[in-house]
Amino acid sequence: MNINNYFQKSRSYALTSTLGLSLLVGCTDIRDEVSPILHEDAVVVDTVYTPSIHDSNLAPTITGFTSNDGPHLGFAITSVDVPEKYGVVFKCQHGKFISQGADKRHKDLWNRLNEGDAVDITYKEFYKTTYEDSDGNGEKEVIERRLIGYDFLDAQPKDVKNMKAEPN
Repeated sequence: MNINNYFQKSRSYALTSTLGLSLLVGCTDIRDEVSPILHEDAVVVDTVYTPSIHDSNLAPTITGFTSNDGPHLGFAITSVDVPEKYGVVFKCQHGKFISQGADKRHKDLWNRLNEGDAVDITYKEFYKTTYEDSDGNGEKEVIERRLIGYDFLDAQPKDVKNMKAEPN
C-alpha cells in the first residue's frame, strides 16, 4: 500500500468519525438544574417528636454446630442507640409532606411552629432538563424538563401573633 494512499484514507476516516461524533454530541444536552428559591403557603398539620432510645441487653445465643458435638451456647450484647427526631407535617396545595430529622435545624423548626400555624414554605425544585437545537439555528432550546425532586428549606409563621416569644 502506498504511504500517500494510507494518509488519504486515514484523513477520510478521521473526518467522518469527527463529523459523526460531533453530530451525536451536539444534538442533545441533558443538564441537572435547580430552581431559584420558591415560596408556597401551607398550614402546620402536626408536630411530631420521637424520643431517643438507648438500651443494652445481654442475650443468650446459639452458635454453629460442629460435626462431633451439638450447638454451642454463647452470649451477645445487643445495643440500641436511636437519636431523638423532630418532625413537622405541613399541608399545602399539592398535599401533605413532612420535614423531619435529628439535627438542630429540625429541632428549631419543631420548637418554632404549632399545629394550625399558617406558614410561608421556602423550597427549591430539582429538574433534569434536555436541550436540543431543534430548529437548526445553532442555539439549543428546552425540549423536555422533568421535575425530579424538592429541597425543603424552611417554614416561617405568616402571622406575628402565632410566633412564640423569645426568652429575654
